[in-house]
Amino acid sequence: MFTTIHYVTALLQLVSTTALSAYALTLSYENITRLRHYEEKSEKAAEWSNTAAHKLHKTRTTQASGTVTLILSLLTSTALIFLPSYATPRAIITASAVNAAALYASRTHMARFWNESKQAKVPFVDKFNEAIRGSEKVVLLLGTLSQAWAVTGMVWFGMANGGSVLLGLATWGLAVGGRVVYIAADMGWMPSAPPAGQ
Repeated sequence: MFTTIHYVTALLQLVSTTALSAYALTLSYENITRLRHYEEKSEKAAEWSNTAAHKLHKTRTTQASGTVTLILSLLTSTALIFLPSYATPRAIITASAVNAAALYASRTHMARFWNESKQAKVPFVDKFNEAIRGSEKVVLLLGTLSQAWAVTGMVWFGMANGGSVLLGLATWGLAVGGRVVYIAADMGWMPSAPPAGQ
């Protein structure tokens, strides 16, 4: 039975997921806009260098995979909010599994290319450097959203089988809230700890 407390629980989870998805999509858009500034030069370099061609291909595919899965997450969570008759436990569990898997795969795909060991920051190329840092943030958010959807699915599976709604909500809040706190400094949402000895 889907009670008011179930609906409130779903609403809290889905609104949070919608907000994180929208924020990550905004970052993704900004990164793609920055990278497009260098696209013409990259295409010319790709004509003469296999390495440049490979990097251009990886840049495009990783940015696209992140963006597509973020759109999927945003559309799914928004649809479940605004079409509550479809927000059944089975629909939420299924949507959670699909989104968690897609976001995790996308996060892994992006993380293999957008990290400090693969992407060196280039002096005097500010927009490219900002796109690197922004893409690393998108990777963090893809991981966070994957976790949020996975925990949502597990909580709803538990509630569908007689588990406590409040325990489920607390579990979700601790898991997802903990992850958000964990990435907050890297995202620039709070200052990071000063270096030792200061």
